[in-house]
Amino acid sequence: MNPIGRATRAFYDRYSYDFETAEHASMQLEGSLLGEAVRRVPADGRVLDAGCGTGLATRLLRAHTSAKRVFGLDLSRGSLRRNRTLPGTTLVQGDILNLPLASDSIDLVVSRGVIMTTGAPERAFRELVRVTRPGGTFFVRVYNADNVYRHVYEILGPPCRAIASIPGGKTALSILVVPPFWLVLQLLVLVLRGRPIAMSPSVLWNFFADQLLVPHNSFHTADEVKEWGRRAGCRCDAEGSITMGQQIEFLFVKERGLAAA
Repeated sequence: MNPIGRATRAFYDRYSYDFETAEHASMQLEGSLLGEAVRRVPADGRVLDAGCGTGLATRLLRAHTSAKRVFGLDLSRGSLRRNRTLPGTTLVQGDILNLPLASDSIDLVVSRGVIMTTGAPERAFRELVRVTRPGGTFFVRVYNADNVYRHVYEILGPPCRAIASIPGGKTALSILVVPPFWLVLQLLVLVLRGRPIAMSPSVLWNFFADQLLVPHNSFHTADEVKEWGRRAGCRCDAEGSITMGQQIEFLFVKERGLAAA
């Protein structure tokens, strides 16, 4: 495992952030290509939520498909301990750079904002394609290189992480930084959803930390991700964006007749 992977695993083992709300859950299917991906799952299919964290998408995939089996995989054992599973769900600890799954075995692979944390995003992309069956669907979401969030993370992330690492640092962040972060978040949600969002202090902190305290994020363009797909033998069926363009997402179909990478 590379140093970025070790740092990311340690981060989520210690801080297994759960920021699920009713609004957040519904946004994952409404106005997202994930909703279309879910509709493609055959009744006897197998689904993988790669980088499942505390399980928001895993539970949505289980609840909204008739798949035979839904797998939730994450690098962090701490996150998996907080994952509330549903019947028909299997949780696995593993690295998306080296998946413990057979090639060509999964009907729908879902990767929501995960490959950017690995330090090797194209390698992660190809590994996720490897386990997708020929003709199957791969849904991937990454941070947009052309969105203002890139500058927010690159400018504010390092000092926030430095403050968080010192004694009392998280308290200082919660008093000085999180309140203005909450105001900006509420404005964005108001634009997106037409109403403010109810969020407990713990969920707010978790969301803030997920945006600014994660050890590593990379940012990508649509053309870059589609080129990864072309090199991995995938056809891009659809592309879109979510959260005011902060994230870009894609539906790829793995071409038939290709040998496993």
